[in-house]
Amino acid sequence: MVTQRKNTQVRQKQIVSAARKLIVRYGSEHVTVRRMAKEIGVSEGAIYRHFKSKRDIIHFLIGDIENTLIGDIEKNYTGKLNPLETLENIIAGHISSMEQRKGVVFLVIAEIVSLGDKKLNKEVYDVIEKYLERIKLILADGINEGLLRPDLDLDAAAILFFSMSQGMVDIWALSQYNFDLNNQYKSIWNVYSESIIKR
Repeated sequence: MVTQRKNTQVRQKQIVSAARKLIVRYGSEHVTVRRMAKEIGVSEGAIYRHFKSKRDIIHFLIGDIENTLIGDIEKNYTGKLNPLETLENIIAGHISSMEQRKGVVFLVIAEIVSLGDKKLNKEVYDVIEKYLERIKLILADGINEGLLRPDLDLDAAAILFFSMSQGMVDIWALSQYNFDLNNQYKSIWNVYSESIIKR
């Protein structure tokens, strides 16, 4: 029983990983169960033993995206650094992950939205809302500690923070990954941080 569960978990991870790769390679509308099966070398029936449908796979993938995004925050929001340093470490973590995985988390978000599935869009929206709420907490800490502007609009600053990563990865992918993401993010971070720090 334990072996079977482990095999199921391994296979589910393989299927979700294949879906992620195919979404980035072809776009979400061209990701099919047949392509996923071919990507991992199994039959279509093997996919359906673990997931009911393509939507079910994408639902699972959204959970993976949530773990990655919220995980980047939780790794850095420990109280050891000041809020501005925490935010910089979070964005640096996103960039590092983007470079390793070709920006897959942010590209998959864009692709899921393009599917037009209201239920999946709501799931992605909820993940982003959870992310933004955590960023707002860090920004509020920065205001309370006198590091950030007291008149800072937390909603706008949190959305801009998320948009830095989403926008950078979109442009990077469209350029066929032909610029140094690390240098680009540092420039953008400097503009962002200058706009929120207390003078």
